[in-house]
Amino acid sequence: MNTKRWLLASLAAFVVVFVLDGLVHGWLLRGLYEQTASVWRPQHVAGQLMWLMTLGQALFALAFAWFYTKGHESKKPGLGQGLRFGWCAGLLLVGAHNFVWYVVLPVPFVLNVGWLASALADCLAAGAAVGLIYRKP
Repeated sequence: MNTKRWLLASLAAFVVVFVLDGLVHGWLLRGLYEQTASVWRPQHVAGQLMWLMTLGQALFALAFAWFYTKGHESKKPGLGQGLRFGWCAGLLLVGAHNFVWYVVLPVPFVLNVGWLASALADCLAAGAAVGLIYRKP
């Protein structure tokens, strides 16, 4: 495995997920989070723990790119493979698990759908970025 390429792909996946999550959870879903404020940590506590979320995103990106390296086919177009991988990873990571959280947490179903759409978008976009880095030379 080319470590430099893997780290570049990991960085690309991290940036994509960090930016998309910031937009989705900090802006698009903000109102739903405010409506369900009693379920979440207080804002000042969540802010102190934000580094853990960033660490989680970094670990996700490293693993995501590494798994991609184990299955991509170098003779096929990278973008298509990246999108396919992102779709499969998104379904695996959040597909069924997302509905479990809906049962566990007292949140509106639309918030759950937002989480599902956000995670699939994260994985598709990260897959596209990683696929483009691993495209055929």
